[in-house]
Parts: sequence; structure tokens; C-alpha cells
Amino acid sequence: MSNPDLIGSNENGFTVKMTVRGHEVIADEPEDVGGTNLGAKPGELLLSSLAGCKLITMRMYAERKGWELGETTIELRYIEKGDPTIVGKKIRFSGDLDEDQVKRLIDISGRCPVAKMLQNSITYEVV
Repeated sequence: MSNPDLIGSNENGFTVKMTVRGHEVIADEPEDVGGTNLGAKPGELLLSSLAGCKLITMRMYAERKGWELGETTIELRYIEKGDPTIVGKKIRFSGDLDEDQVKRLIDISGRCPVAKMLQNSITYEVV
């Protein structure tokens, strides 16, 4: 595989070091399950990726429309891990937006690349 999007490595324990475009990210498990708590759990990183993608997508859309988004916050949490996994979502905007703009931004947030990736099955191939 040339130019991988992510390289992850693990020597021992549960700590995993990943490199993405020169940035290091650490995943780990809490001490109560045998980890060293040096980083977020993988599921927390997944929700972080989803939150970041939604926030960036809404900001890009609002800027194209000339809307005053202000500070935007998103809270995500697992409600039920299963098939399908259910994630609770709360989005807040501090900008001067009307009800239709808020509805549109929330709809747009569901179209971010990470949300689209998670809506479909992922198939892996050896490269």
C-alpha cells in the first residue's frame, strides 16, 4: 500500500501509536481494564472523528451560505452498541440562525464523509 492514510503500531499492552500525516495519535484502554490510560479508547476516537467531521462540514456549509454560525458544539454518546449501533447526538449553535437554517445544518452534518462511511458496511482488502 503506498501512501497509507494511517499507520498504527503496538509493541505491548494496549497502547497503540498511530501516525496520520505526521501527527501522532495514541489509543489506549483505561487502567481498570489493563490499559495505561495514555490515550482515548478506540470507540472514543471514532466518536471524536465523527464529531469533528460533522462540525467541519457544518462550518464549511455555513460559510458558503454566508450564515453566522458562531460557536458550534456537538455531544455524541453511545446509547446502544449493537446492530445498528445507536449514538445520541446534541448540536448547539451560538450564531444568529433561524429554525430552517438549524434544521438544514443538522441535516448537512449527517452528510459528512465519516458519517457516510459509518452508514455503509466497510469491506477490507489486503493491499
